[in-house]
Amino acid sequence: MSVIAFGSVRSAGVTTTATSLAMLWPADRARLLVEADPAGGTVAAAAGLAAGPGLVSLAAAGRHGAGPELVFEHCQELADGTPALCAPPGLELARSALAMASGLLARLGELGADAFVDCGRLDRTSAGPDLFGSAELSVLVARPRLADLNCLAAFLEGRLGQPQPLLVLVGPGAYPPVEVSGALGLQVVSHLPWGPDEAEALPGTPPGARHLKRTPLVRALRSLADDLAGRLATSASLSPGTSAPGMSLAEVKA
Repeated sequence: MSVIAFGSVRSAGVTTTATSLAMLWPADRARLLVEADPAGGTVAAAAGLAAGPGLVSLAAAGRHGAGPELVFEHCQELADGTPALCAPPGLELARSALAMASGLLARLGELGADAFVDCGRLDRTSAGPDLFGSAELSVLVARPRLADLNCLAAFLEGRLGQPQPLLVLVGPGAYPPVEVSGALGLQVVSHLPWGPDEAEALPGTPPGARHLKRTPLVRALRSLADDLAGRLATSASLSPGTSAPGMSLAEVKA
C-alpha cells in the first residue's frame, strides 16, 4: 500500500501528528506506525508500552534475511490496536538500528497496510534510506513562527528539483497559512490547534474516547486524516483495488 512520511526541521510535534493520524486513519484501511526518528523514539514510553519488541529487535532479526512483513512481528499495539514499530530512546542505538533495518524499511510500500513513518527531525547525515523523500506522501510539520519558517526555507533550498512535500502547521504563530504557503511555495493542508494535554494523552488513549474525540485537536487531526486518505485514493501511485480493511496487529500477523 502507501507510505506517508512525516518530518520537521525543528521540533514541532511530528511524533504526535504521525501517531495520531495512524490512529485516526479511515477504518477501511489497514495502518502501521513506524518510528524512524534517528534521534531516538518516544512512542513506547508515551503509550505505556514495553521497551521491546521494536526497531532494535527487527534490526537483529532482519540480518538473517526476510521480507518486509517481518516488521509486523516486531510491533506492539497502541491503545486503539494500531501496530507500532517503536524506536529505542537513545540516539546511538536508534541510528544503529535504523541502519541495520534499512533494507526492510525501504520496502514498507510492499506491505498490506499504509505505513505512517515518523522521521523526526530530518537529518541528512543519518544512515539508512531516505524514507521521507521516497514516500508517496511527504508531510513537513512546522510552527508558524519566524525562526521555524526560516529553517524550513533553508531546508527546502536543499531539495530543489525534488517533489515538494505538504505542510502541516502546528500551534499559534504570527503567520497565517496563506502567507506561509505563498512564501514557501508549499501547500498547507492543515493548521492544527495547540493542545498539549490532548497531544500527551493521544498515544495511550483511543482517539474516540469521550474526553478526546470532540477536542479541537482531535477534530482537526481527523479532518487531516480524511484529506490525506483522499489524496492517496486519487493518486496514480495507488493502484485500484489495493486498499485493505482495517486490521488489528493479531489479524495482520495471522
